[in-house]
Amino acid sequence: MASSPSQRGYSAPCPGCGAPVHFSTAQSSHAVCEFCRSTVARDGEVLQRIGSMAEVFEDYSPLRLGASGMVKRNGRPEPFTIVGRAQYKSGAGNWSEWTVSLSDGELAWLSEDNGSYVFSLAWTPPGWEIKEFAPRQWRMGREIKAGAESFTVTSVQGVQLLAAQGELAQLPAPGKSFKLVELRNDKVQILSVDFSGKRPSFTLGSPVALEGLQMQGLRDAVAIKKEEGRHFNCPSCGAVVPVRFDGTKSLSCPSCGSLIDMSQGVGGELSFAEQRKKIRPAIPLGREGTLDGLLWQVVGFQRRSGRELGEDDDDSFEWDEYLLFNKKAGFSFIVDSEDGWSTARVISGAPTLSKNAATATYLHRKYRRDCAYMAETLYAEGEFYWPVYKGQKTSNVDYSNDGKHSTLAQETSNHETTWTHGRQASASTLAMAFGVDKLKDRAQVGPLSGSGFSWRQILFWLIVLLLILLLLRACIFTPSFGCDPRTDFGCSYSRSSSGSYGGYTSGGSHK
Repeated sequence: MASSPSQRGYSAPCPGCGAPVHFSTAQSSHAVCEFCRSTVARDGEVLQRIGSMAEVFEDYSPLRLGASGMVKRNGRPEPFTIVGRAQYKSGAGNWSEWTVSLSDGELAWLSEDNGSYVFSLAWTPPGWEIKEFAPRQWRMGREIKAGAESFTVTSVQGVQLLAAQGELAQLPAPGKSFKLVELRNDKVQILSVDFSGKRPSFTLGSPVALEGLQMQGLRDAVAIKKEEGRHFNCPSCGAVVPVRFDGTKSLSCPSCGSLIDMSQGVGGELSFAEQRKKIRPAIPLGREGTLDGLLWQVVGFQRRSGRELGEDDDDSFEWDEYLLFNKKAGFSFIVDSEDGWSTARVISGAPTLSKNAATATYLHRKYRRDCAYMAETLYAEGEFYWPVYKGQKTSNVDYSNDGKHSTLAQETSNHETTWTHGRQASASTLAMAFGVDKLKDRAQVGPLSGSGFSWRQILFWLIVLLLILLLLRACIFTPSFGCDPRTDFGCSYSRSSSGSYGGYTSGGSHK
């Protein structure tokens, strides 16, 4: 017999097995029976079995059904309880989205974003009349107004529901692809448009810290580490490969160095790529160092190459990226490029671009566009929270402020754009922080002193030097000579020190 309809919660027998199925709020229209895994749709007091749901895969998240916490809403603390979970798959890999019930029965969502968390509420964008997905309307990089707010399209993904448990506001058909669009702005707001239903649904969220949510009832970290699946055998050499992080999408085998794709989990067949050329990072993996008062550990390393659009392959450049981890702060990067060393972090928002994308504004500071180039991953080692593979290519644009003390880097891959904010760091400071004898600073080395320069590059720099000498000579007879590096040949030019600061770092999309 069903419980009293006057109560906020509602329970009724599962149409599949007869076990009780509980709905904590009237906004929950679907639930998954925890006993027989029947997918149940609720219509008033009537439950209907509409199918069977696959079991959720183990993602080692600290969250679980029944955990509770507090979130600020309209300036006041609001209690919430996790009542459901949906696991999705896209080109960015797999991820979980948790449904939470607020004290007034309204549903909200807690999801991961670039190693952090985003708390979202249902929202109706003012003035929007959208009925179905139209590719032209959701063009990557397009700026769209929603009332007084302005958002930029940063992700357009084809998404599939893999599994679910507990209560959900809506439930897409498992295995059937639908579009999920994500927009961000410079106020660090994240607007998601879900096209899985008959009409699109909208949520608006912002980043939160798990510690700040005052969570209770989380999974015990010690118990998580003891569970099966935290290691597996390398598909290339058979050696044991340990997995450290909950959301690892790629990692290298410590024995043979093969780069292994874990974006589909460890339960199925694992794909891998051999890496025959071993590259030794200047800062060893596992090394710890203190920056800005926080203890960071190097957990990943990439060597990447770039080629400016319209340039010859022989004029490519390379840089190194180090992925750092701190338990409270999450992930950050150290970048070693031809313009020197820098530190960087992925930002949750999106800077405001000018109409011609020549400038980007972030935190009330204007950055000017330096260059656009295609980037490729040449080598990777360690553990990464986003899918990394050898030969992975991205489209990048670098911006810097006048003094180049801080930079912005835009990186686009698989219909998703990420932004990273970085600042310069001295090689000596980083070397001291991480206990390295000496770090080579490329910015202090002449353009011909490094290895790997082709004869075309050497010839290019000789020609540039000759032109500079001719221009200097001309200056004697033309005192008013001026040079605009955007239009005149021979002006000084320098690529920003960012590279891309970590590349494809979304870690999955979210609502």
